[in-house]
Amino acid sequence: MIGALGDMDALPMSKAQCCQTYLQKNDKPYDKIVIGALIFKQHSADSTTILLLKRAAHEDYYPNVFEIPGGKVEGSDPTILDAIKREVFEEAGLAVVEVVGTVGSFDYPMEKITTNKEGVRESILSTSLQLNFICHVTTYEVAVNPDEHSEGGFFSRSEIADLRMTDQMRAVVEEGFVWARGDES
Repeated sequence: MIGALGDMDALPMSKAQCCQTYLQKNDKPYDKIVIGALIFKQHSADSTTILLLKRAAHEDYYPNVFEIPGGKVEGSDPTILDAIKREVFEEAGLAVVEVVGTVGSFDYPMEKITTNKEGVRESILSTSLQLNFICHVTTYEVAVNPDEHSEGGFFSRSEIADLRMTDQMRAVVEEGFVWARGDES
C-alpha cells in the first residue's frame, strides 16, 4: 500500500481528497489517480477466473496488453467508488454492486509528447497512482468497449501465464487470486 490510509478508506473520497491524502515518496501529490477493478467469477470451489481486457492496438500506452478494467478518476466523479462503477460499466458493461477488498496499489511514470503553440515538441512527465479494488458485479455478461479494448474475458490463474501484461499488473492479478482463494494474511 502506498497511501497513508488503507485503500478502502479512499472509496468515499473525491479525486481532490485522494490527491491530498496519497502522496509520492517526495511528498508531492500524484498527477493522476487511476482505479483498477478485480472481478472474479467463481465456477466451483476449485475454479476461479478473473476478468481481463486486452487494450486496443490504437492505444497510445500499452497497446495489446491485458489489464483489469479501470481507468482515470475524473474530476466529475463524486467519489472513488463512483469512478470504479463508471469505469467498469464503460469498459465492460458490468454494474458493480459492492467493493469487498483491495490489493496492492502501485505508481508509474508516464511521458506524453506534445507540440506547444510555437510548434516545439515538448515532453510532459507525470506520475499516476493506481488503486486496485476487488468488486462484485450483478452479472458476468461482458460487453467490451471497442474504443478502448479489442477483447475481454474471464481467465484462470494458469491461463494468465501466457497473456501479455505489465509486471505490475501481473503482480496485482496474482495478489487478487491469492485473495480469492482466501489465503490473504
